[in-house]
Amino acid sequence: TVDICAAGSLTARAVLRMPKPSLSLSSPRRISGVEVVADAKTADQLPWERRSRSPCRQGRVQSLGSHQAAGLLPFSVCEELTEVIWSSARSQAEEARARFALSEGKNTSNAALQAAWSFGADPSQSQPSQTQSAESIATASGASAAAVEEVLQLAKSKLEDALQAEPCARLIAKLGHASPAEDAIVARLRAMSLYACAYWREVSQDLGRAASSLARFLEQQRRLYWQRPAWRGVNLGGWLLLEPGPSHKLFERFGRGAGCEWELLQQMREQLGPEGAAEELKAHRNSFVTEDDIRTIRALGLNSVRIPFGYWIVMRPADNDAYIGTGLEFLDRVLTWCEAHGLQAMLDLHGAPGGESGEKPCGREQKDWKWQQWRFSESVEALRIIAHRYKGHPAVSGISVCNEPSETVPADVLCQFYDEAVRAIRGAGMPPDEVSILLPVYRTERLDEIWRLWNRRFDGFARHANVAFDLHLYHCFGAWWQRQGFGSQLRMTKRHRKILRRVPAVVGEWSLALPQRALAEGDPQDEDKAYQAFASAQVEAYSQASHGWFFWNWCDSPTHHPGWDVRTCIERHWLCEAHFSAARNTGASFTPK
Repeated sequence: TVDICAAGSLTARAVLRMPKPSLSLSSPRRISGVEVVADAKTADQLPWERRSRSPCRQGRVQSLGSHQAAGLLPFSVCEELTEVIWSSARSQAEEARARFALSEGKNTSNAALQAAWSFGADPSQSQPSQTQSAESIATASGASAAAVEEVLQLAKSKLEDALQAEPCARLIAKLGHASPAEDAIVARLRAMSLYACAYWREVSQDLGRAASSLARFLEQQRRLYWQRPAWRGVNLGGWLLLEPGPSHKLFERFGRGAGCEWELLQQMREQLGPEGAAEELKAHRNSFVTEDDIRTIRALGLNSVRIPFGYWIVMRPADNDAYIGTGLEFLDRVLTWCEAHGLQAMLDLHGAPGGESGEKPCGREQKDWKWQQWRFSESVEALRIIAHRYKGHPAVSGISVCNEPSETVPADVLCQFYDEAVRAIRGAGMPPDEVSILLPVYRTERLDEIWRLWNRRFDGFARHANVAFDLHLYHCFGAWWQRQGFGSQLRMTKRHRKILRRVPAVVGEWSLALPQRALAEGDPQDEDKAYQAFASAQVEAYSQASHGWFFWNWCDSPTHHPGWDVRTCIERHWLCEAHFSAARNTGASFTPK
């Protein structure tokens, strides 16, 4: 089979050479007694409740402006148009295959079409140029101009019907005949028709091309209803989920030798008692992120923050869990600051009930962890609580359903959780035109497997609007990366760039940390220039991600590699204002107070 990562990006050989990190798994430990928090403000009391942020809620078409024709239509209209275009293009492709098979005397049973997913096309011969037009891509895939035009006419007819219906009847009068907004809408519909036809022609022939066509279709669709710019932000790691690097002060005072929040809190209780540990943790949560931090992040030109938190911030910790919760008031406060200073916020369930892995970032390191310990239903409940609480909040533009799931979690189990999580978030009041939902794939090695399953079994991108895969693109973990020189590190950023063109994606974490070997052969006096080049290469590559990127982290231990701390990177001029200029020029879509 063809790996969509390998197709036009990582070569198949490179993927095979990159070993998967060893993950330690464990025997399940029974943990029960989770209690949902009901002590905070109710939905009716939340100040942002029922506040409309989107023209979709108000039934109006946006005028063209600084966002270049973004958010032109109500989402309900976009949804109808998407269904018409997608189903029409699919029907045309199926009819074309049936006619071809009939003429060739071939079997077109479901089994035969299913087998078409396993093919041996040469990836190097199937890559559309980044500058190719939609028309040329559709033509190369075998989608005729007549077929595309037929799909477009159906979409235009549906658009006219939708706009004639109340409360949209007045939209046409406002637009006028052949207005710029109307032209932009039709241009997007034409592009969607082209990419949909291309996808359905390619999906049984060349998955590399099909992935590109699908990503471009979804991007054109999203621009019809989405008004915000892509994220250009930084993580607030170490705040609401403790990690030794960002939370180094707590670990140095109370947990020398502790590797995760669980172990640190156990040692704090032994030294301070339960009440003393809780007071120290409260002091950390009160002081780690301040309004000055939020103001500074915006002043640097960044437009967003990713906020990692453990489930115990949302729900009372399960019986026998060492965590201390809850802490929704801290999320309330930082989101108020984000709104005031014009920052978007992405809420990241960084530590799931039971853990999404046995690694430190989920809150507890467990060498014998097993994927069955992940309590999926409680994770969905935590996401539902968060979505209900912050629905309509002007600052909240994204939510990640987990952080870095272990590769031992079966792909079908992971996709089933993703499907349930998306449904819960949308059902709790976070619609696609207000909030993007992130589904972590974590490493690129698993992207092909997850992409196939999410599309084939769950019809995920067609069924769920404004979802994207979350990739963490580090250049320092694992033996393979440790062996790479600086030139190889730069070449990998170009391959990552091509991967990001193939799927709806966000780079949820990246840094400037490099292994010692990468710079060993260079002149030490040129080290700053090397890191500047590395930063520029990554920023340019990650600008291809449809939903944007977040640097890890806002702060880190001074004893760690300086490439983990964005403020240190700026002080050393490895990162500069030019890297954030896109964020500065396209701020959040709400007006700061």
